[in-house]
Amino acid sequence: MRYRWREYEQEVATLVDSLDAGTTVQHNRYVVGRISGVRRQLDAVVEGHVAGQRVSIVIEAKLYKRNVSIGTIDEFIGKMLDVGCDRGVLYAAGGFTDGALSRAGNARNPAVGCVLFTPSAAPVATVNHDLPGASDVMKRMPDFTETALDAHLNLIVGYNRTAEYKKWILSGRSMLYRQHQGRR
Repeated sequence: MRYRWREYEQEVATLVDSLDAGTTVQHNRYVVGRISGVRRQLDAVVEGHVAGQRVSIVIEAKLYKRNVSIGTIDEFIGKMLDVGCDRGVLYAAGGFTDGALSRAGNARNPAVGCVLFTPSAAPVATVNHDLPGASDVMKRMPDFTETALDAHLNLIVGYNRTAEYKKWILSGRSMLYRQHQGRR
């Protein structure tokens, strides 16, 4: 049986739901755009509160065999602006081009995160620690110790993550991209 995009979206939504016990995640949500007035489909929406303020994060899941390009990032940013979210995260099965990572890394209001995430039906991806945008922690410590992994997750995700998230990251099916500090 072929792995289909809707199952990939659901798998991403389930993963995102495991990130923080204090948030709610809705898969396949529809929202009327504030700018366009058109009904927009969102793969998943995460909502919660940070410092007493409501925060919304739009999740997009791309089950492409190829790398996500800068055009896809631009489309995602346009959708986020239209629906009025605080930030977005794009999960991709095939990775990202350098241009896409640069565009996402420099996006502001809303900010964009990129995550390489292979579907459970696919072979486990190998992690290339020299990829542009890979975190400094991953470059310095390719073989994580328990302490280094926790420090990395605290930096990327935060302290309020669930145990399921740590299991997912240890599975080797992912790569988190983070803009280098000081890079413009």
